[in-house]
Amino acid sequence: LYEVAESMDPSYVNARAFRIMFLRANEYDSKASAEQMIKFFELKHQLFGVDKLVKDITMQDLDEDDIECLKRGWVQLAGRDRSGRQIFLVFAGLVGSSKTLQSVIRSQYFFNMRVLQSEETQTRGTVSVWYTLGDLRSKTNGKGWFENFMAGRALPQKKAAIHLCMDDMRQFVLTNLMVKVMKSKLRARLRQHFGSLTECRYQLSTYGILPQSLPLNDDGGLNLDRHLQWVHCCAMEDTFGCSISPTEGLLDSSPSARPIIPQQMDVLFTGGKSTSHEGNKSLHLLVQGYSVLYDSGTDETKRQVVSTIVDEIHRSGGRFLKKHGKRSSEVVCWKEVPSGEVRQKVMQTFRNRRRQLTVSRQKVSSTKGPLIEGEPLPNDVIFGRAQRNPGSELLHRLIKDHFEEYESLGRGVKMRLVGSIMQTITDQGGRFLQPAASEDGRWLEVPKDAARERISKYFR
Repeated sequence: LYEVAESMDPSYVNARAFRIMFLRANEYDSKASAEQMIKFFELKHQLFGVDKLVKDITMQDLDEDDIECLKRGWVQLAGRDRSGRQIFLVFAGLVGSSKTLQSVIRSQYFFNMRVLQSEETQTRGTVSVWYTLGDLRSKTNGKGWFENFMAGRALPQKKAAIHLCMDDMRQFVLTNLMVKVMKSKLRARLRQHFGSLTECRYQLSTYGILPQSLPLNDDGGLNLDRHLQWVHCCAMEDTFGCSISPTEGLLDSSPSARPIIPQQMDVLFTGGKSTSHEGNKSLHLLVQGYSVLYDSGTDETKRQVVSTIVDEIHRSGGRFLKKHGKRSSEVVCWKEVPSGEVRQKVMQTFRNRRRQLTVSRQKVSSTKGPLIEGEPLPNDVIFGRAQRNPGSELLHRLIKDHFEEYESLGRGVKMRLVGSIMQTITDQGGRFLQPAASEDGRWLEVPKDAARERISKYFR
C-alpha cells in the first residue's frame, strides 16, 4: 500500500512534514519509522478505503456513528502537564457504548491525527491517562483491546508516558502481570495508580498532571463541555475549508489551520474584561507575590521577574491566548500570543495592580476605611491588639501548622497558601479587623490585600 500511495500522490508521501512525524515518534530510528509508515497506510486503507489514502481525514469523512463515538468523549484532551506534554484522557468505559468497533478506531484515528498537527505535540510527546474508575470502568471485558492497541501502534504518536488509573483489585493484579512481560522500554514509561478519584488525582499530580486538568466532577462524573467545544471547532474548521494541504504538511499552526481550545491553566487576554479562568487566577497570584520586588527593582530585575512568571505559567501547562475573532456567532477563536507581546501584557498587569492599589488606598484614606457595626465577633481576626480572641488564635495556629510548608514554597505559590488560610478564616464567618484611628471604640475592616501582607509578615 505504500507503493500505491506514492503512485497516487508522491508529494503527500514524500512531504518532509509527513515523514518527520514518524521519525519523531520513533526517536529518529529510520527502520522503525519506515515500518510504522507502512502500518499507517495499511490502517488508513482499512478504515477509509483507497480513495482517502493520500488525503487528510476531516469531519466530512466520518459517518454519523463515528461522530457520535467522537462526541461521547471516550478519548479527549486535558491540557498539558508541567513538562508541556499533551495529555490524552482515555475512558475505556465509554467505548462499549459505541455501535461498532470500526467507529471507535475511526474516531481514534481522526482524534490522534488532528492533535498531531501540533509540532510541539510531535516533539514533546503525549501522556496518556487511562481512567477506569466507578461507572467509567471498562465493560467490554477486553473486547476490542487488541484492535485498538494495533491501531495505536500504526499512528505516529510519541508516547512519553502512560498512566493507568483503576479501583478494581482484580484488574490491578491482572495489569501487574501484563506489565511484567512488557518490553523494558515500554514498562519504564508505564505507571499504575490504584484507589479512589481523589487518590488517583493526587498520584497523577506527582507526575505533573494537575487535578484541575481532568474533566471530572468530585463525584466522578464526566464533564464534556470542553471536549464538545473541541469537536465543534474541528467541524467549523473543516466546514469553512481550512484544512491543511498535503504539500504544506501537518505542521501549520496558523489560526486558520487548527482550532485552539483554552485549557484550565491557560491565561486568557479578553480585552480588559475580567475573567475567573484558573490560569488568570494563577497569573494574578504570581504578580501579587512578585509585586514588591518588581516595583522596587531595576529594569533588569523587572525583566527577570517577568521571565520567571512566564516560565512558571508554561511549567504549569498553561499558554497565553487572546481572541482571534469569530468564525461564527457561536464560536470564539483563540490564538497564542507572541512572546514579546506576552511580556508586555504581564508588565501591564503589574501596572494595573499598582494603579488599583493606589485608588484603593485613596478611598481608604478619604473614608477612614469601612467601619463595622457593633463589636467584633468571636471568629474575627483582630490586628494591632495584644489580647487575642478565638479568631486570632485560629490564625496563629494555622500559621504554625503551615510554617515549614510556607518556607519551602516559591514566592508566587506562598501567596496561594496565604490565600487558603484567609479563606479558612472567612469560611468560619471571620473578618479581618483593626481598631479605628480615633479613640471611639470603633473598628475598621482590613482590605484583603492589606490582610494578606500582614499574614505574610507573620510567617517571616
